[in-house]
This record gives sequence, structure tokens and C-alpha cells, in this order.
Amino acid sequence: MPLDYTPEEVAAIRRAIAPPPPKPPEEVVKAMRPAVGMPVPEHMPPFWKLSDLEMPLFMRLTADPVVKALSRYAFFPEVYRSLRSGQGVPSLEFSGRARGMVATVLFRDRSIVIKPLQNSREDQIAQIAGGISVGPEQLESLPGYLTEEFVPGTFFTDLPQERLTDDFLSTLGSNVGAMVRRLHEADIYYNDVTFSDPRGRSHLLVADDGSCSLIDFGISVLLDRHPIFEREEVHNFVRTLPMYRVFRGMAEDESSVDRFLEDYAGKLGSSSKLEITSRDLVFAKEGLNMASKRMGDRIIGPIKEGFTQAYMG
Repeated sequence: MPLDYTPEEVAAIRRAIAPPPPKPPEEVVKAMRPAVGMPVPEHMPPFWKLSDLEMPLFMRLTADPVVKALSRYAFFPEVYRSLRSGQGVPSLEFSGRARGMVATVLFRDRSIVIKPLQNSREDQIAQIAGGISVGPEQLESLPGYLTEEFVPGTFFTDLPQERLTDDFLSTLGSNVGAMVRRLHEADIYYNDVTFSDPRGRSHLLVADDGSCSLIDFGISVLLDRHPIFEREEVHNFVRTLPMYRVFRGMAEDESSVDRFLEDYAGKLGSSSKLEITSRDLVFAKEGLNMASKRMGDRIIGPIKEGFTQAYMG
């Protein structure tokens, strides 16, 4: 049977891989080599914490063909259950379109996305977004990671010209406007690209019928504790400001950054939720203009009209 480990062994493995462990120390890397001069098995670095206390288990993982194929991802609840139920070993793909490394586990009839958390509340935000049909459905995961259903579709900036009819664009704009409205009603400030960034990347996945989903809530801010903000939340907010990027380049040391963020927390707290979330509308407008440079100016009118009507209700 695939992954024939006891519950106690599975628990030990999951403690070792979650939250994501840091890079192994050099002495551990040397110990992981099968022989002097040979490379470390590619699938084993995520399990390095087991090498001290659970060496027999560590060695079993080294030789396990399923672990060789999937590494740490074999032990995530959704993947582990599928493997134990008799499904074949899935393929594994990696992408970096969103911040951080994103793994897609592709079973024959289902795909699952696994990625490290980018902020301490991203799992909570993603859960809310999934529940209001804005982001992917969230699945049982491990600490420090998101596990979610794969969302099929085409990134907005990759849509072919033949699909960009006025009716399609108007429907798309309406769907995005409704999604952003639901996020704001749920106290979520998305704080990221919708239509396009300067490099032509989008976080908006579009289905054939014009329905949409936003991915990547790594720098989103949950406003449920407004006007109180943690340092991480303030940093997520300001990191999309051009003036902050200039400041970071000029800052003498990290203490200067800390003082800046502390001061900005007061400014953010004195702003209303409406003032904060309205920046998402600015991002949408700017992103649409950026997308038009690649996709044609004619996309602006129908999308803007549909977006405005849906967002304003």
C-alpha cells in the first residue's frame, strides 16, 4: 500500500515539514549525501529535521518511491487521503507566477494547489474569499501552508483576442466588480493586481463563460480589527506604495524601517475602511490601463462600465 506509515509516523513527518523548515545546516546536508561527493536526494531536504531523532523513519522516506515522486507534498492531508484510497501517484508541477513557490498536484480527475503562507492571516483571508466565491476553495492543510482546489481558466492578460468581444468584456468587468465588492463587504482589502501589472501579469483567472476567480491573497489585509494593525499588516499595505519602495532603498537600517511602519500604523488607523479599500479601485483602473497596452484600448470601456455598475450595485 502506498505510504504505509503509522499515524504516529505521519504525525512526526508533518511536524518536520510544517511550518516550512529553514534550509538545512551544512553538516546536515553532508550527512544526507548517500556518499561523499554525491548529491543530496532531491526529495529529502524538506524532511531534514527527522534526521536527528527519527533516523529509521528518515531512511525509509529516502527509499520510498512515492516520496521520491512527491517529496513533502505526499503527506498533505488531501494528497495523503487520495493516495491511501488507491488513486495513482499524481504528477507534480511548480510555478512562480504568484509570490513564492506554488506546487500543483495533478491527479487523474482532480488537481490541488499547495503553497506556503506569505503572511500570518493569509489562510483566514483565503478561507473567507473562497467562501464568498472570490478565491479558490480552501482545503485541509498543514501549518504554514495553503491547500486549495485548482482553479481552471486563463489569466486575464493571456486571453486571446478572439474572446475579447464587448459582451464578454462587459460580463467579465461585472464579475470582477462584484467580486471586489464582496471582498470589501467582508472587510478584505485585496491590495494587489487584478487586471495587470507593468510586466503583464495578472492574478485574475477567467473561465470560458467570463466567470472569474482571484488568486494570491499574500499581501491582502483583513480589516476586522480596524483601527488596530499589526506590523506585518502595515508592511503589506505600504509595500505596494511607490514611495515605500524608494524609502526602502534609502533606509539606513531595519530600525529605520520599523520607525516608518510604526508611524504609518497611526496614519492607517486614522483612515476609514472606505479610504483603505478604495485603493483596490485605483489598482483596478491602473491595471486595466496597463493591460490595454498589450490587449488594445477597446477593452477599457466595456470592462470599466461592467465593473462600475456591479461594484456600485
